[in-house]
Amino acid sequence: MNSEQLKQFEGVEGIWRIEQKKPVNFLWADNIKFLRKCHELQMFKHFHLGIVDPPYGIDVTKMNLGGTKDTVRNYHRGSWDGEIPTQEYWNLLWYVCRHLVVWGGNYFVSNFGQTVHPETGKSTPIPNGRCFVVWDKGNDNMSFAFGELALTTIDQNAFPIRKPRNAKTHDDGEKRHDTQKPVYLYEKLLLKLVPHEQKKVFRILDTHGGSFNHAIAAKKENINLTIMDRDETYYENGIIHYEKSAQNGRLF
Repeated sequence: MNSEQLKQFEGVEGIWRIEQKKPVNFLWADNIKFLRKCHELQMFKHFHLGIVDPPYGIDVTKMNLGGTKDTVRNYHRGSWDGEIPTQEYWNLLWYVCRHLVVWGGNYFVSNFGQTVHPETGKSTPIPNGRCFVVWDKGNDNMSFAFGELALTTIDQNAFPIRKPRNAKTHDDGEKRHDTQKPVYLYEKLLLKLVPHEQKKVFRILDTHGGSFNHAIAAKKENINLTIMDRDETYYENGIIHYEKSAQNGRLF
C-alpha cells in the first residue's frame, strides 16, 4: 500500500496508529476493522498474498512451551490465543487477497470450506492449493509438535523449511512473543512465493504481526508488506526491533 492508500485508513475506529517505514507499513490496529475498511473501499484482491499466523485457540500463553512452571519469560505474553478468528475474518481476508499462506492451517480447514463472499452472499470457498509448507523445528524429542503446517491456495509443489526452533540469529533478536517465528522462515517463504520480477509491485498482508519478524524479512527482500497487531506492546516492540536491525546493518 502506498501513502495515499494508507491515508484512507487514518482516523478509522480500531486503527490507532499507522507508521510507514518503507517497504513496510506498520499498523497498531484491530485486523477486522482494517479488513472491513478494505471492503468498504472495494479493495478486491488488492494484496497479491496474505501470509498470516492467526491464533489457534489453544491458550498457548498458558503453556510451558518446553520450559517448566518455574521458567522465567521476560517478555510480554498477552492473552491473545483464547479463540480462533471469526468466519467474517476469513471472508474478508479472502476478499482482499489473491492467495493465502496460513500458518496452523490445519486448525482452520472448516473455515476455508464455508467462506461466503461479503458482497454477493454466495459461497466462494477458499481453494485448496496443492502447495503446503512444513516448518521442521527439529523438535523430535520434545513433548510438542516437531513442526508447523501452513496451508496455501497456491498451485505449486509443497516444500519444507528446516530451521531449529531455538537456533536464533542476529536478525531474530530477543524473544518477544510466545509463538515467535524466525526471520529465516519468512525470508524463505518470500523467496519461494514472490516472483523475482514482481518484487517491486508485489503487495503482502499480515494481519497478526506478533513478533513482527515478518517485517524484517520483507525489508531484507525489499517487498511491500502491510503488517499489524492489536496489542500495542507487540506493535511497539516490533518497530523497535525493525529499526534496530536496520541501524546495525543486518539487513543489507
